[in-house]
Amino acid sequence: MNGQPNWSDYGQQPPQGAAGQGNLNFVSTSFDPGRAQAQPSYNTNYNNNTATTSFDDEPPLLEELGIDITSIFKKTGAVFSFGSTADGTYDSDLSGPIVFILGLGFSHMLSGKVLFGLIIGWTIITSLGMSWLVNLLVGPGGDIGMYACCSILGYCLVPQIVLSLAYLVIGKSVALSVIAVFAILWSTRVASRFVTVRLKAKHIPVEEQRSLLAYPWLLVFSMFALLSLY
Repeated sequence: MNGQPNWSDYGQQPPQGAAGQGNLNFVSTSFDPGRAQAQPSYNTNYNNNTATTSFDDEPPLLEELGIDITSIFKKTGAVFSFGSTADGTYDSDLSGPIVFILGLGFSHMLSGKVLFGLIIGWTIITSLGMSWLVNLLVGPGGDIGMYACCSILGYCLVPQIVLSLAYLVIGKSVALSVIAVFAILWSTRVASRFVTVRLKAKHIPVEEQRSLLAYPWLLVFSMFALLSLY
């Protein structure tokens, strides 16, 4: 009745100092700084570490696509090698051949010839024919399919790219015909060597039949050389 609130009407106990001093302390006791600091903190390092570990375990993109750069360089180096063996040519791939097929098409395009469809068509038909012919000559156990023949043909197109680039420099001349003969023999020798090494890996001796295997390859690369000569 003296102007002071009756705390019993509100169901609360009067604060300290309220009865005698008349000043009210309205500081809320529902907020506890210690409780706020004691809130559990969630560790996000686990998720970050898990994500980092999962990305580290992922193989490289080229490996996922089946592209082995080291093997491609080894096979390309074997084309320029004049030895009797061809290291790294036991397996077949289409990554390198696709690059060289497109390179041959672009080199012809520089001279005004758009021959991409013709080159790809000849590659597919030739791979089918050479697969049938090589297996027919070697007999059972050879098992050189279209995939392997297409891989061999693609890598052996490197001399044909050199020939098409020579056409841009010297044009139609006797020198270009000499380079064409050299490119045909170069591609034929490498292709027959690749087939021989692949069959040797399967314990099939074909050294005596190498000249017989080289003849159809000679016809194939002569056909590709005509694209640069005419």
